[in-house]
Amino acid sequence: MKTDAEQYSILVIEDSATIRQMITMALHERGYVVKSTPDGVSGLHALAEYTPDAILLDLNLPDIDGFEVCKRVKADPHSRNIPVLVMTSLGEPGFEIMAIEAGADDFVTKPVDPMVLDARIQMVIRRMRRERFANALTGLPANALTEERIAFKLVRQQPFGIAFIDIDGFRAFNLRYGFARGDLLLRHVTGLILEALQFEGCEDPFVGHMGADDFVIICDSESIEPVANEIVKAFDSSVMDYYEDEDRERGYFVLRDRTGDQTEHGPLTMSIAVIKLQDYFPDSPIALTDVSHELLAYACPLPGSNVVVERRREPGMRYR
Repeated sequence: MKTDAEQYSILVIEDSATIRQMITMALHERGYVVKSTPDGVSGLHALAEYTPDAILLDLNLPDIDGFEVCKRVKADPHSRNIPVLVMTSLGEPGFEIMAIEAGADDFVTKPVDPMVLDARIQMVIRRMRRERFANALTGLPANALTEERIAFKLVRQQPFGIAFIDIDGFRAFNLRYGFARGDLLLRHVTGLILEALQFEGCEDPFVGHMGADDFVIICDSESIEPVANEIVKAFDSSVMDYYEDEDRERGYFVLRDRTGDQTEHGPLTMSIAVIKLQDYFPDSPIALTDVSHELLAYACPLPGSNVVVERRREPGMRYR
């Protein structure tokens, strides 16, 4: 039995009453606080009422499938930092691609081994909590410190610029080459960001790594757009160095999805959402992040790498 200081809360979303009961009993025996729901909608409603330390999610749900539930969890600023472990059967080939694209943090195979489940929950929660303060891979400030810096800048209400960086297709890249290669690429991107800030001579620069391929840059409002353009330029000219020769020569790599169909993935691209805050300051980091999500949602489908600058004058306008 864990001590109170080590007690974690888990939300189990599983449609089978038998499996749900077995998992709940196994986790209770190991000191977890467990809340369970039988479908995706009730699971999402539960998240509106409390914040668990982790979510254990079945992929085959009777209303909305687990992939969609995972996407919604990771799209919501209030729940995006909660680790999601998806459960699936061994006879479901290709599920890893869709689960990773949906934002899953880890996998558990059915039938669930209680000891393995316990170890994976412990691992993913510890990893997520470490990354809230300093990203173990890049050493950059992570979620908590980045949000604290954004809040500080907003409270001062003095002009500044902020850029939100996303590498388009990074999850597929990890599936093709493995996490070790992906980690090398993320360290490379970190170097590109720091070099661009130094090259532009930014005032009071800050770089945060929010996890995976998400970075945040804060500096003076005049420098933020040139910095973003410099990063994109350097990324596009170097990213193919991280591909195998055969993929580099043909300009793409191939993955097979759960249905057996092959999908082609061209060179990785980068989307950067730039926001210059001068006359209007959102009331919270979440409100500012919401704007960045709109900008990135617009930029990601565009061909190639793109820097999209927020040019709306009135807060609350939709981006088109």
